[in-house]
Amino acid sequence: MSVLNKSANAGVHGSSGFEFQKHCALYILFDKYENLKQINFFICLEHHDDLLFCYQTDDESITSIDAYQAKKSSGEWKQGEMYEILKKMTDVGISLKNDDIHKLDSYTHNLEFLTNNTINLNNGERKKGLRKSNTINETTNRLKLIDLNKEIITIIKSEVQKLLGANLEGLAELNNISMAYIDLPKNYTHQKDSLVGHFDRIFGKKVTDHRAAVETLLLLFRDVENTLNSGNVVKLMDESKRVSSETINKALNIITTKKMAFDYWRTEEKEACRKLEIAISEKKKFESDFINSIDRFKDKKQVEHQKIFSFVNSNKNALTNFIDDIDCIQYLYEEFLKNTNSPLPELSIKAAIFAAYIEVRAELWE
Repeated sequence: MSVLNKSANAGVHGSSGFEFQKHCALYILFDKYENLKQINFFICLEHHDDLLFCYQTDDESITSIDAYQAKKSSGEWKQGEMYEILKKMTDVGISLKNDDIHKLDSYTHNLEFLTNNTINLNNGERKKGLRKSNTINETTNRLKLIDLNKEIITIIKSEVQKLLGANLEGLAELNNISMAYIDLPKNYTHQKDSLVGHFDRIFGKKVTDHRAAVETLLLLFRDVENTLNSGNVVKLMDESKRVSSETINKALNIITTKKMAFDYWRTEEKEACRKLEIAISEKKKFESDFINSIDRFKDKKQVEHQKIFSFVNSNKNALTNFIDDIDCIQYLYEEFLKNTNSPLPELSIKAAIFAAYIEVRAELWE
């Protein structure tokens, strides 16, 4: 069932809250990276909810969805502020269940309110000994609604039910709701600093510039950010609203391969320049083309670079015939010129052959 929802996606009109949502998306990605790198998934922004992580089988059936209502706040959240939010989250649960994308029979979803400030909940009693409370913060960073103090649950359900009216399906969705604290600072710049630190802890020396890597990953959400739901109809089948695990992994592959390539160039620079006949005046241009080739291999519009990578990949058996890397690169360069025409300058071809060799070699070693 397609869902008509006028508030489903504000697109560019809702850009003020978008940065926090994107930062939350990256934070969750980094937090779950060790598990996520092994599976298929896609991320949606402003699509049914602020943020979705949708997990798939190999044939792209949906196994489960984690939906996040991500809200930054300068002050602590009081219980009374939560009722309308929780009601809207039950609407999200129903919409996800009714979305006509193919799901497994065992499909489940989690609905999470995510914030960077404390959530204070209580049973309304003021007397000592009678007052019960639950707090979600950096110490207790996540609680499912059903795991709260029973008196608090009763009050929350009662207030949300008033908003739901006769909507029993919505009331049942309360069992899928949780509330969580995300350790992101209030300030935009400090949030990004936190993400850079998080990325560094995961990838460490595999990446040269962690800040540039985070910026690159944030750019993956640009097209999604600027895409409105067609006719305000929300469909998970709409691929224009997705950032796929394939896209994320491709970006991470480029980021890590660049580091490996750059390190190798620094180690072998003198010998490479001698054997590939790169003049001193050409070294800076060669290095730039070499590093940029890694991006161009992943860009389908870069036909000549696609051709070079395909040539090196199809001749990877040559790697078993040489002891010295530069000798192998020189051989591949000469064979490419013999067998293929390219409008690229010879220096650019050498640089691209060199970069393709490093990437193909890395794939063989995995």
